[in-house]
Amino acid sequence: MYEPGTEQINCNGRLIELPSLEVVRPAPKMPSDANIDWLLHIYFTRREFTRCRRLIERELNRHLNPEYLYFVQGLIDREEGNNIEALRHLQKSVELNPRNIETYKEIGRTLYIMGRFSQALGVFREAEQRSNRPDHEIYHYLGELLYRAATTQSQMEVARQQQDESRAYFELATQSGRKLESFVRLAELYRKEKQYQKAIELLETCLHLTPENSEVLIEISVLYLKINETQKAHDRLAEVVSIERKCSPKGLLAFGAILQSRNDVDGALSKYSQIANAEPEIAELWNNIGLCFFKKQKFIVAISSLRKSVWLSPLNYNALYNLSLIYIALCLRKLDDVDNAFVALERASVMATGQQGSGRNPLVVLNFALFCYETGRLALAAEQYNRFMSQAQDLLLPTEYKFQATKLKSLLRISNQGNGILLDSSDPEESESQQNGFQELQPDDMPLEVNAVVSQN
Repeated sequence: MYEPGTEQINCNGRLIELPSLEVVRPAPKMPSDANIDWLLHIYFTRREFTRCRRLIERELNRHLNPEYLYFVQGLIDREEGNNIEALRHLQKSVELNPRNIETYKEIGRTLYIMGRFSQALGVFREAEQRSNRPDHEIYHYLGELLYRAATTQSQMEVARQQQDESRAYFELATQSGRKLESFVRLAELYRKEKQYQKAIELLETCLHLTPENSEVLIEISVLYLKINETQKAHDRLAEVVSIERKCSPKGLLAFGAILQSRNDVDGALSKYSQIANAEPEIAELWNNIGLCFFKKQKFIVAISSLRKSVWLSPLNYNALYNLSLIYIALCLRKLDDVDNAFVALERASVMATGQQGSGRNPLVVLNFALFCYETGRLALAAEQYNRFMSQAQDLLLPTEYKFQATKLKSLLRISNQGNGILLDSSDPEESESQQNGFQELQPDDMPLEVNAVVSQN
């Protein structure tokens, strides 16, 4: 018989001590949100968005910390193209936790996708300030947005500052992370600034990340062409061919440029014809084809090709310049098209030395001066001669330039104003150009490029 409140019971006339019992409490129920975040992450990475939405809808009202729910909801909205809702949910997430840098980055990416580049730049700048460690993604997007701003900036000084800042951020991105896009974009900036050797070194480093990346290999070969290293360019392109059975149009264009620089005109034309069949709307392609036919003395086909290049890219001064040379050649053969030659040379001269040009190009200016003299435009010839002297005074130029410029100066009776040209050591008396009358200076022996195929720099 058990007596309540005691620790003994009477069992068959004997008192038995009961052992002390500890009350075992039931295990507390786990909060409903205990494992929701990792489960939600799994569903999202599997792109099971329907399950994600159900889970978010069920847990949002009773979730102790809905920050991650709003975050994932925003990512799903963006994946489905609903950027406005994505911004709304991501904004709720960042309001709940302003210290989460990842949310700022996703807001910036969403604004970038929407084309709101100025707002995206502000968000990534704030993310950079809040971040307590180097973040290569933030640096990359800041570089990308500043680069875009520089290309659309009308004020040259501001554009230059933005481009310098963009390059600095891309450099930080390559130092703090291994994002392929950062390496490629930084190399593009180096190329734009004509720092070709730096661009090559950077892309060679990039090959450690993707050893068989054909696009990177092609870009390296193009840069080697710009510094007249045709054999190294050929070797890199050979690697591309060994990787891919079919070379891309850019690779074929570089192959053709190498063959063209080695005077293998037919081989170059065979490469160009492959591109023309697949992607005919490439201005540099028709510029190169025009030069090939020019070397084959097929002037009408050359003019047609260069006109197509100019039509595809009206501000390509290389095509305009090459077209002017062919018009001059035709004029000298009595085909009576002086006006077209003058217009083309004038446009090429302005674009080569103005804001749209890529740098000083004394060859264009000198050819224009010679042409003006030949056609009786003496005042304009003197003006172009002075421009040539001002551009070439600190450059090392071939004897051919010296001879033609000196001859033009004597005929125009221009007094020596102290402008000087640095010349090579060859004897001007031995120049093949010493003959009666002037001749146009052609860029046949100059390195070919893919972007600006005939480089006179």
